Amino acid sequence: MASAEGEPTYGFDELIARYEGWRKIYGQLGQPPPDEPVWAAGRLNLRSGYPYPDWWAFVVEPVGDGFNVLRVTTERRNEPLETLAAFFTDIEDAGKYIIVNIGDDLRISLRLDPIEWAWEDAGLDPRVEQTSVSRYVSKFALKDDPERYFILQAGGVQPENRLLPLTYGEIDRLLFDGLPDPE
Repeated sequence: MASAEGEPTYGFDELIARYEGWRKIYGQLGQPPPDEPVWAAGRLNLRSGYPYPDWWAFVVEPVGDGFNVLRVTTERRNEPLETLAAFFTDIEDAGKYIIVNIGDDLRISLRLDPIEWAWEDAGLDPRVEQTSVSRYVSKFALKDDPERYFILQAGGVQPENRLLPLTYGEIDRLLFDGLPDPE
């Protein structure tokens, strides 16, 4: 996908390529794929079902020292509702967060357990440090690289902490486990 003139692309190429790969997998497995990525107002929009009723999206918004990932929905609404899901210091981690979510959505559609359930059962990854920022906000940082972190808008230890030390390839392998062979 080519970005619109003036839209940031640095660091987004891998996320967009992985997202496009998962769109293809959805189609191969007979599931309606999320929409094509779209740049709008300096933000990457990864929508599903747009512009029809009940569409939803992840939006990646570059901010001064990192990237906000917003969750957008029109479910039971006339106007889209945007909420901050997480802040990431690294675009790769923001991308892995999105891939885990859309991959788990596909797994659930195919009646497979999402990988986040296993992560939830496993608790905090020993390579990650969790700090409570407030009652419903937690910071997760790599112990060997504390400048690489994300702040999740949910309190306590969340399963997403496990994506920090993993690569895109490792996440794909976890998400592919048990998926049927594409047609």
